[in-house]
Amino acid sequence: MTGLYIHIPFCVRKCKYCDFVSFPGMEEVFDKYLLAIVSEMKRYKGIKADTVFVGGGTPTVLDSGQLERLVGDIKNNFKLSSECEFSIEANPGTLNREKAEVLKNCGVNRISVGVQSFADNELFALGRIHSAKEAYDTVNMIYDTGIKNINIDLMTSVPHQTKESLLKNLETAFSLPVTHISAYSLMLEEGTPLLGEYQSGEFSLIDDDTDRKMFDALKTKMSENGFLRYEISNFAKAGYQSRHNINYWDAGEYIGLGLAAHSYFNGERFSNTEDMDSYLTLDFESGDRKKLSKNDMMSEFMMLGLRMTRGVSVSEFKRRFGTDIENIYGKEIKKFTELGLMEYADGYYRLSDRGLDISNQIMCEFLI
Repeated sequence: MTGLYIHIPFCVRKCKYCDFVSFPGMEEVFDKYLLAIVSEMKRYKGIKADTVFVGGGTPTVLDSGQLERLVGDIKNNFKLSSECEFSIEANPGTLNREKAEVLKNCGVNRISVGVQSFADNELFALGRIHSAKEAYDTVNMIYDTGIKNINIDLMTSVPHQTKESLLKNLETAFSLPVTHISAYSLMLEEGTPLLGEYQSGEFSLIDDDTDRKMFDALKTKMSENGFLRYEISNFAKAGYQSRHNINYWDAGEYIGLGLAAHSYFNGERFSNTEDMDSYLTLDFESGDRKKLSKNDMMSEFMMLGLRMTRGVSVSEFKRRFGTDIENIYGKEIKKFTELGLMEYADGYYRLSDRGLDISNQIMCEFLI
């Protein structure tokens, strides 16, 4: 299975928490950037892709003609499987009915909406450009165009959020025709305006204990409403897990196109330049290319796979690496099983609920 990721690094306005490679405005380079992506696509022409994900930034800042052209260029350069999951990120305020219908008619079958919150004061604190009503209406509009596989992103631990407002956000989400919810905790990143506001005392963060109780309440509500947790931060109705993201967590291969995009292909990890001028002049790669060793591959297989609630497959580990998983990780598995942080079931080693809560500390010990 090969995944295809396309990065569109443009947005209307940079959110206060965002440290992604993205730029507000720059409409004057949209067409030139799309032509550069086509040139990069031609380096991989004819490769079969099982999933496509167009992310950003905000891909839906492109106009309907540019979106149609982008999807057409992807189809012209790659062999998409008949069951290809074709996703695109969208933000309320940039996606209208015309664009949604163009995407549907082009073959896009999954849209991921950056909602983050259904509370206007929380959206304002995050620097989002849309209102709660616009988010609500956007999801319904997407469904009405015929795209039935819809994800929404929600954030926890945002300024001014309480347990009550979080639960209200979830109630609103469950009232909408969504099939997948990604629930991420806010991270204050270096160099972002939101970190500056926090450091100057404009708001305070909830303590770790409250944060954990709120996320526990979120998990309970998700389960009660048919959204099953299949990865640390991702919940889906049965049959609607993100195949594109699962490919990442299964340590599968993927090709990343566009500014700052990362790839894992033919056993190598490499990334594109973050410099727009370089990319537009077709100087794509950053020069940072690494051939993964067997130890690298085993480490990534474990660290990525343990993010999923199903865990890592014992038989798949042996198929890939030619040895039993216990021969490499027996000490770590024994340690975390005895601590109640890991368990074995149905051919998989997985983290327990308690283990998932401290997964970062556990995964580090599987790095060879």
